[in-house]
Amino acid sequence: MFFRAATGYNGISFPDRGSQTLRTPAPSASHRLKALVAYFRRNRSFLSRVFRQYASNTLRVRVLKRTRVVEPLSAVFYVTHRCNLACHYCTQKYPDVLSREASTERTIDLLATIRPQVGSLYITGGEPLCRHDLEEILAAAQKLRFFTILHTNGVELDRRPRVLDLISSLVISLDSVNEDHFDKVTHSAPGTTRRLLANILAAGRHLRDTHRPVTLNCVIGATHLDDVYGVMDFCRQHDFIFSCCAALQNDLTPYPLLANPRYQKLVEHILESKRRKSLKINGSLEELEYILKFRDFNCYPTLLARIYPNGDVYYPCVPLKTVGGNLFETPSLQEIYARARRKFGDIPDCRGRCHLYSNVTSHFYVHKFWNLAAEYK
Repeated sequence: MFFRAATGYNGISFPDRGSQTLRTPAPSASHRLKALVAYFRRNRSFLSRVFRQYASNTLRVRVLKRTRVVEPLSAVFYVTHRCNLACHYCTQKYPDVLSREASTERTIDLLATIRPQVGSLYITGGEPLCRHDLEEILAAAQKLRFFTILHTNGVELDRRPRVLDLISSLVISLDSVNEDHFDKVTHSAPGTTRRLLANILAAGRHLRDTHRPVTLNCVIGATHLDDVYGVMDFCRQHDFIFSCCAALQNDLTPYPLLANPRYQKLVEHILESKRRKSLKINGSLEELEYILKFRDFNCYPTLLARIYPNGDVYYPCVPLKTVGGNLFETPSLQEIYARARRKFGDIPDCRGRCHLYSNVTSHFYVHKFWNLAAEYK
């Protein structure tokens, strides 16, 4: 099929790959053609939007070179800054620019405002499950026919099982399956790791029964490099999608990691697992090389509209700490970006100072679209 069910951490949703395993034996040419035609028919509206935006962005950004501001394909909604863990690398629990959570009613109004502008919604935080009204928010998103991805630390999933019936895809953070190591990374109470792993397995069974993907996102840090192998084995054993990127330091790429032989060995192991297709890994092989080897790239952060709990929209991105506007005051992402560009200037050419999945994916979406698309065929 052409696009995957969800890209996991990068925030862009591509419907309909599900939890496919390796294709053995290979289908015939006629079978592949029929499947491709059926796929396009089912997802005509979505694909039309993707290709239209790709053509528009290519013309304005690469051909005419008028701007680096691209039309958003998805919204990343930080529903709260609160969290029940204290991961040492987290940049969102105590952000530089805090915003108060809007009420349930106003949050649902915000979703209705952006729905005509984007079809994919990536719910994150903080920890989304810290909001008591998350089920109401997700139910509203489902009613609005968003393709909704929930990114959670998973610790409270056993107490909030209804959320699993209200989402299209699930991303759970998991940096280690070693109880002592994970508890230290997250500064959590004893027993948290056992509870989390049980929740992951239960959620995996539930979503797999309804053909929805589960991605485990592993943030790689110098203090727990060896733990990544265990997370990969856990994904392989239970048929989860594996996703990874390096932990930022003060919102910057940790370039010293490149000199660490253990990091180099880990990166080669991840890339080789991707080449051999021995594990379902998020992203194309070349995209992973950019992410893990910290290659220079051009960032187009407006591809994913970053929205804070009070409706603030960041321009161009959260690390630069500039707010372009507020959706309750200006209910148009396009207008917010246009005004912000006039006020703050165009998106700076930072050469990819923060190698996150979403940022690198924005580069591929504009410059290497067919490399990205080939991953989801």
